[in-house]
Amino acid sequence: MRVSRLSRLFACSFLLLLFIYWVFHRCGGETRRQDVQKEAFIARVGKQYLYPSDLSSMDLFQGDTAEADFFIKKYVEEWACKQLLIAQANHQSIQPSMEGKLSDYKNDLLAYHFLETLVQAEFNANVSSEEIADYYQKHKQRDFILHHDIVKGIFLAIPKKAGCINSVKSLMLSNKAADLKKLQVCCKPYTHTAILEADQWFAWEAVLAKVGYRPLGDATRLLKTNKFIHAAGRKHIYFLKINQYQLAQEIAPLAVVADRIKAIILHKRRLDLVNKIKCKLLEDAKKNHTCIIQIH
Repeated sequence: MRVSRLSRLFACSFLLLLFIYWVFHRCGGETRRQDVQKEAFIARVGKQYLYPSDLSSMDLFQGDTAEADFFIKKYVEEWACKQLLIAQANHQSIQPSMEGKLSDYKNDLLAYHFLETLVQAEFNANVSSEEIADYYQKHKQRDFILHHDIVKGIFLAIPKKAGCINSVKSLMLSNKAADLKKLQVCCKPYTHTAILEADQWFAWEAVLAKVGYRPLGDATRLLKTNKFIHAAGRKHIYFLKINQYQLAQEIAPLAVVADRIKAIILHKRRLDLVNKIKCKLLEDAKKNHTCIIQIH
């Protein structure tokens, strides 16, 4: 009987020791984990922590080390400022006054999203060339005046050591489509200093910058007094064939402003559709007495 009682006492003591060890180990482990975690944080504001893992999904660690360090520092400072502002706002009981604004923002967002859904269901994004031309004719005198010189043609700079220099001039002066294709093949290695889209308008200053040609006199005067320029520089030979040009303060060609006109037409069309949807929504609500407006 006494042995049995000692056995039970020993068993209880052993279980008690196991329980104490488990509690100590668990608490100690949690403490160590917390300590390690706290030692690893990048920034702390009150009880809010920022850890390296919070930045791992960002592209802050790519590129130059000094530049990456600068952006990381700026990001961490912005994060800290945000946390401080939130903490101050909560401390000064600003949050209750924001409830109404947050509710208004949510309602505005819902209304906007639903209106966009209705608009997209009815919106026609097709704009015909006739619509564009008609708008151009009605508004060109007022809205489509050029702010810089523009030009059409073929423009390129070729290194003096290039083997195709002798054939370039004759190909450029030719009006045959086959010769233009030959020129494009010949000048393929020099696309970074060439403009070979003869049917497109380009800003004259942009052409000169692309080719790298610096005229001695006024660029506009050069445009007005030359149809073909063949000049030698220190490292390059310059070829500039001017097919058409229009000067600043003249009316822009339709091709130059067509995309802009299309955007204007679509914007006006969208505004009209929004107003139409809103008017119909109000009228339907008034008819079924969902909406009552007593201001006349």
